[in-house]
Amino acid sequence: MNTRMSVHRKKQNRFERVLLVSPPSSSYLGAARPPQNLGYLAESLLRSSIDYQVLDMRLGYQIKDLIKHIKSYQPDLVGFSLVSLEYLKSYQLIDQVKQLFPSTHIVVGGPHVTVLLNAVLEECASIDYGAVHESEDTLVELCKYEVPIHQIKGLIWRKDGANIIFNGHREYGQNLDSISFPTYQGFEQSKYIREIPLNSSRGCPYQCVFCPNKMITKLFRWRSAAHVVDEIQYWYEQGYRVFNFDDDNMSLKRDRVLSICDEIESRELTNAEFRCSNGIRADRVDYDVLKRMYDVGFRYIAFGVDGGNNKMLDFNKKGERIEQIEEAIQNACDIGYDVKIFCILGMPHETMDDIEDSFRFMQKFPVRRIILNNPIPYPGTELFEIIKQNKWFVKQPEDYLNHVTENVNEPVFTTPEMDIAKRKYVLKRARKIEKDVTRKAVRTMYRKWFPFNHIFASIFATDFVENLFFKNHTFRQWIENMRYKRGIKRRNTR
Repeated sequence: MNTRMSVHRKKQNRFERVLLVSPPSSSYLGAARPPQNLGYLAESLLRSSIDYQVLDMRLGYQIKDLIKHIKSYQPDLVGFSLVSLEYLKSYQLIDQVKQLFPSTHIVVGGPHVTVLLNAVLEECASIDYGAVHESEDTLVELCKYEVPIHQIKGLIWRKDGANIIFNGHREYGQNLDSISFPTYQGFEQSKYIREIPLNSSRGCPYQCVFCPNKMITKLFRWRSAAHVVDEIQYWYEQGYRVFNFDDDNMSLKRDRVLSICDEIESRELTNAEFRCSNGIRADRVDYDVLKRMYDVGFRYIAFGVDGGNNKMLDFNKKGERIEQIEEAIQNACDIGYDVKIFCILGMPHETMDDIEDSFRFMQKFPVRRIILNNPIPYPGTELFEIIKQNKWFVKQPEDYLNHVTENVNEPVFTTPEMDIAKRKYVLKRARKIEKDVTRKAVRTMYRKWFPFNHIFASIFATDFVENLFFKNHTFRQWIENMRYKRGIKRRNTR
């Protein structure tokens, strides 16, 4: 478990000890990096002199470990981060905690409660509070006595233990530089890979019909270049060299991206590698921007394609053209980036001919990896409402949200254009194409080692190795170290 030096505890606090919990997850992504959402909440508590501890149950902890931690630490408030995937398991976990520690208050935050609001407290009677959207200030105000419960914006609570009250939304903070970046004090840093996640901005102004992220914060705001690089330098001085931008729209403002590059260069943060694995918009980068990013250490970027032709891009409300996406991917490959591309398959209005366009497009470039996703309608998205209104669900939300993920070959809805049989065929082909691209990439990366590169390619493009990569910390770190050293070698021999 983790330990942390306690800060001074003020007796006037409503809640004096806070335990922040990231529930277990069976997501294929695993727990490679510390959860940024809890990192920001922990930092806000630290800066407000509120005692806290953190338990990331994604690291393999069970309910017995959580119970032991609560008995030892004796928090008076336990905060859980909720996402819609596997939300029933989180409810069950919360119920168990409440039954064993009835006097301990429970607050939940995250996308699930932000979208469903009061319904979450109605569905899980063990939850005392909900904090919606960006909740750093909401959590601090809840812990302190300075603001009465009924005046805390962004808070859902139970009045007299029965009536569920939502105090209304809190205005988005405009100055992100005023929010302290996470220093992850109290987190088990040694159990994560040596890579720091970054968010240089918040929010997304686009309207992609399938995307749940836009529901969390629609207003795009950004940190200054100096503030972003302050965070990079903080970790750089502690020996970290790999940084991953997790923004929804890191590249939205061209001048800001160039300013970040200038700031990195001026501080001489050499041999650092920067990644944008969450994806950047193809229509917001040109060759010069990509080249400038590459020159200061960006090596790995992803693009969300999400349609193999302009018809599907229009239906999916991507707000960009296939020609723009093609140009951006080709530019990135020509410059020398390791490129990953995403595409979602089987959306409303999509035919088999459209699917074939996507398959052709995704195999057109010398990229390192492609991810072909099974569409999951998340509550609150336009996709969810389309499927619901047309009664196209073959699995109900409470079923698929707790059992199906984007990389599972199990359709959750049908459309007039694609029935269940076609969808299963498409997803099965998608997995094969993903592996074919991986094999080709590995053979190309290690072509100097012929013929062993063909053996490596066959090994890496297997379900076993993919699961090992996402679930085994030691193996993941070994692969990431190889990738980092390869990137540094390429940079120093340009």
